[in-house]
Amino acid sequence: MSRIKMQSEGKRPRFFPESGADEMMSMMLELMSEVWVLKERVYAVEQVAAENGLDLPAGVEAWQPTEAQAAKLAVERDAFIAGVTRSLAANNVPGLHLRRSLDAAHKAAEDAEVPGDNTDDIVRAA
Repeated sequence: MSRIKMQSEGKRPRFFPESGADEMMSMMLELMSEVWVLKERVYAVEQVAAENGLDLPAGVEAWQPTEAQAAKLAVERDAFIAGVTRSLAANNVPGLHLRRSLDAAHKAAEDAEVPGDNTDDIVRAA
């Protein structure tokens, strides 16, 4: 299987003359995308709950996480922040996180001597 080139030749295009403006715009767009997906899903969940006679907004407001749930949310929050701010990383290469995931999956498949690979699972997860 040939490798897909994940880094383009030449300089990355710059759209704003200020240092960091392009990275900040990328971060904002990533965050806006994540927030919209969440808003859409929450709306859908509330509508399904209301159709089934549940006052989900009131239940959510009253909910308190357990220690284990709070710890899980903290880990997920850290991963979210890392994803949103990845454009600020010094070694930021578009698609690099996907390439690393695919390389790890292929290495694991080779180490286990399992025919095929789990590339589809990794791509869906990324």
